[in-house]
Amino acid sequence: MTPKPMDTTSPLVRLRESLAFFRVYGWELSRFFIVLYLPVVLVSLILPDGGAENVDTGFPTVAFIFNFFYQPIYTGALIYQLARIEAGQPWTVREGFITGVRLWDKLLLVNLVSLALTLVGFMALIVPGLIAYARLALAEFRIVLNGDHPKDALKNSFEMTRPYTLPIIACTVVLFGLFLTLQLVIEWLTATLAMPLLFPVTLNTLLSVVLMLFLTILLFRFYGLAAHRPSSLE
Repeated sequence: MTPKPMDTTSPLVRLRESLAFFRVYGWELSRFFIVLYLPVVLVSLILPDGGAENVDTGFPTVAFIFNFFYQPIYTGALIYQLARIEAGQPWTVREGFITGVRLWDKLLLVNLVSLALTLVGFMALIVPGLIAYARLALAEFRIVLNGDHPKDALKNSFEMTRPYTLPIIACTVVLFGLFLTLQLVIEWLTATLAMPLLFPVTLNTLLSVVLMLFLTILLFRFYGLAAHRPSSLE
């Protein structure tokens, strides 16, 4: 009897594949990512609320704004590192950081456009926002790994993700659902055991690092899958 071929678009397959990659390279990736993510942690600890005036007016906090503008650097560096690891090539934190800085303006522009389109989709209906997120999820990879211009990166990501829209959404929902569940558990433990504030802050920071790493690995697997399709854009 011929075995049934594996469905490569299955969210479960992608999550298992990403988990296997994380098990092998998780510690190495974590050390790398924490070094580049440390400035975000320090700013968040120094300015956790960004001042009471931001809470009253609804404006983003200083820590959020810093993270948003710094995020392209560590994301670009992480994508660079993932590609080097998969190719079996050496890498350094310095090379990753330089890559992120060099592509900062392009990655930031892609993030701004993707965020704007996703927010518009969420304001209209939730589903269009999720679809916009999934269809533009590989734009950063196109910039770092293919050298695309931001406009081309968005266009190519939109085409590449056509067969993988629902799997990307499903995998992301699973990850964020697990993340939020663990956050609730941490808050419950903190309140029940009367633990110091440092306990939830530290654990939530670690959870954020793991979530960012795993989500980037997951999207990297989708990128590799889409890039090897005969109809993929080169």
